Amino acid sequence: MSLIEYLERDNWREVLRRSFEGAITLLQTDRFRLTSSAIDDIRSWLTSGGLSRVQLRLDQQMDAARLAVERQREIRDFLEQLVLENQRPLLQLIADGIIPFKRADFLVTIGISGAEFDAMWEQISTGNNLFENWMLANGYSQDQISQIYQIIDRWLVNIESNLHTDSNNHN
Repeated sequence: MSLIEYLERDNWREVLRRSFEGAITLLQTDRFRLTSSAIDDIRSWLTSGGLSRVQLRLDQQMDAARLAVERQREIRDFLEQLVLENQRPLLQLIADGIIPFKRADFLVTIGISGAEFDAMWEQISTGNNLFENWMLANGYSQDQISQIYQIIDRWLVNIESNLHTDSNNHN
């Protein structure tokens, strides 16, 4: 059964948790292994577009299935909770390039707004460690902070390489 079929049932929270965490586990260990269609839905959405893709596809399927507005809100809220509970493995999968890096997904995963991130980024670029100070003040471990910096470093490398792959630039 596909994920949306399970989300119409009373035990939808258990199924969504099992499917989300199962997809993460497979992406960490054997990303191409055969699995249930519910786990495969989330796994393919994560690898093809990240957390925003998961939310988009769930929204589309919930609308098509005509789920009650309240149920849709509960599912969105629970997905948000699952993202926060699985922050560390999600960040590692982003750092490893298994889940594509998207700024919005990264911010949701670490739990800050774009404006907060931009303000911290400005402080970092001037030599301050406001970002790290904020993370420490909000309970992030040094290991989590290192993972976040690893993701940022990869993102910066990608931006740099994209700047130099302009097909009109023959230098």
